Amino acid sequence: MKRVKKRYIFSGIFILIIALVLFFLSSIVKNWIVKNSEELIGRKVEISELHFNYLKMSVKAIGVTVYETNKTDRFVSFHELFADFSPWKLLNHEYSLSEFRVDSLDANIIQTNTGFNFDDLITDNDSSSVAKQDTTNLKFSLYNVNITNGIIKYEDKTLKNKVELKNLNLSLPLIAWDQNQSDMGAKFNIGEQGTVEVAAEVNSQTHHYVFNVKTTDVSIQPVMPYLKDYADISSLDGLLTSEIQINGDMADLMNIVINGKGKLDNISVKDGHSEEIFKAEEVRGRIKELNLKTFHFGFTGVELDQPVVAAVLDKDMINLERFALPYLKSDTTQISSEEPETTYAIDTLIVKKGEILFTDNTLNRPFYSTVNDLNLTMYNLSDSSDHIPVIFSATLNDEGTIKGNTVFSMSEPMNFEFDGQLKKLNLINFSPYSEYYIASPITQGRFNYDLQIKMTPKWLKNENKIKIGKLEFGKRTADKPKYKVPLRLGLYILKDINDNIEIDLPVSGSTSDPHFKLGKLIWKTFTNLIIKTAASPFKALSGLAGKDPEKLEYLKFALTQDSLDQTQRSALSSLAKIMSKKPELMITMSQRTDEESEKAQLAVQLGKKKYEEARQKGMTQNSDTTFEAYLRQQVPEADSLGVEKACLRLITPGNVEQQFKSLLNHRNELVRNFFASQGLPEGTVQVSTSDLKTLPQELRRPEFKVEILLK
Repeated sequence: MKRVKKRYIFSGIFILIIALVLFFLSSIVKNWIVKNSEELIGRKVEISELHFNYLKMSVKAIGVTVYETNKTDRFVSFHELFADFSPWKLLNHEYSLSEFRVDSLDANIIQTNTGFNFDDLITDNDSSSVAKQDTTNLKFSLYNVNITNGIIKYEDKTLKNKVELKNLNLSLPLIAWDQNQSDMGAKFNIGEQGTVEVAAEVNSQTHHYVFNVKTTDVSIQPVMPYLKDYADISSLDGLLTSEIQINGDMADLMNIVINGKGKLDNISVKDGHSEEIFKAEEVRGRIKELNLKTFHFGFTGVELDQPVVAAVLDKDMINLERFALPYLKSDTTQISSEEPETTYAIDTLIVKKGEILFTDNTLNRPFYSTVNDLNLTMYNLSDSSDHIPVIFSATLNDEGTIKGNTVFSMSEPMNFEFDGQLKKLNLINFSPYSEYYIASPITQGRFNYDLQIKMTPKWLKNENKIKIGKLEFGKRTADKPKYKVPLRLGLYILKDINDNIEIDLPVSGSTSDPHFKLGKLIWKTFTNLIIKTAASPFKALSGLAGKDPEKLEYLKFALTQDSLDQTQRSALSSLAKIMSKKPELMITMSQRTDEESEKAQLAVQLGKKKYEEARQKGMTQNSDTTFEAYLRQQVPEADSLGVEKACLRLITPGNVEQQFKSLLNHRNELVRNFFASQGLPEGTVQVSTSDLKTLPQELRRPEFKVEILLK
């Protein structure tokens, strides 16, 4: 009896000891881990509490912190870690956890030019010898993996970029692996409203894996720091919703093919000056194939709803170029001939209700313009397409309209066709340009333009039909004009009786010149027309008066003529008619003549007058019955000199000069008085005499040179 009692006593003591050991085992293990953590993993570890549940085969750790190698900075910490082991599955050679939970994970990942702050925790495969094991039937599974209220902070000290993921909630219903295939499902939250769902299948025999990823309202803001190497960007906002499938090969890491669809809502991009350069209500894309091995990027369609682009032209460059400057500066590497060439294709590109806000700060005052309600459809866009059609329409500055279609080629840019119409564009908005280039503001005008272009690498055919209605310029400004092109005069002269300007400007020629630029060619042709019109205005104005333009440019006189004949009166009447229909024009009439011939003729007239006076007074001899005889009497060498030179000897030079000046002044008065009789406003006609001393010989003839100017 005593032996039985003694046996129970020893059994009880043994059980009590085991119970005490199990009870204090968690504390013993916790203290041992904390004390030996640096030897075990090379890092200092702190654990507030550690609990084992022997019935459920679970473990719970509370208040765990793993420090950096400096033993001061925190690397990873979490409020609670819970793991529930399923030992009965060991019978099927499967290691399984029925639950694995981490609450309030706080991880700090740091990258430097030498690596990551966790590199020392990764075992080098060559540093230890691992015994070969039979893993034929090895399996493992993790159920109900949850990470709640997590924070992951990533810092790249080399690039000075920081990314922080807050409110990280990860839910993995199952992670399973056997010798052939593993399956994983995950659903977690990113940010305040973003969710991510992942379903993965990995086949270890074929090395093939498939990821199906679904995102909803995931913020793209964390991507922004990575873009700073490629763009001058300060802010990136938008929400990503997508359904994509990723197919890959573990044996060939670059053999990745992506397809699916996605959209970005409420996109906003700000440049380095915190100015918004792009925003859109929604951007949708359907991925046909993104192949990272062949570098082919194919889309079935891309659609942009209400995109807005803000383009600002400063004196140094446009803001869009400045935005891309980091990429342009860094893109100096040579592409290896072994690397595949990047290709792309978009079956359909659609822009709905787009807007372009343009500002030009290179003028004397800013110019603002808006292209709104832009609708555009583009087909068959690719890096090698020879036929890319585009249909577009838009409103300009809320009034004008533009629509058209074009076809261009990516393989041969010189293959180009365009057919467009611009209607009712208010030109007042473009006054900053007219002030800058010709020092005159535009106060009124509507612009219409029909443009057709057909171009090949060898030839160009271009039709430009321009109609400008009711164009008016204001008074000249104090600005110094950039170009001394008589644009105002040329355009005003081109006005018809309805105050419209219609220009049919065809352009054609060879495009083989390496310096050929279409826009420059059209502008040069247009300015040449304006200059030619301003230089020869009567060709354009003759239709208003029904007169030969050559008869309007010069008012011809005979030597010593001192009255207007019918031909001259008709020409002056035509000029007056033009002035009445073009009240902003003025005429300058500059008189010129052959001074020597004119004076010689005047001397003859004065000589004959003197001869008649002498005859009337009986001062001539009976034999002097003719002027020539009288002249020989007064100037003995008259026969050798000739009549004109003899008269210049007969008449004193002062009298000839006085008569010459009187004649010139009289002609000027004749012209002034005629225009005054036509009721033209004062200042419409300016009459003067040219500097006859410096006049070229070829211009020494009696006439008025008529020129037309703007008042």
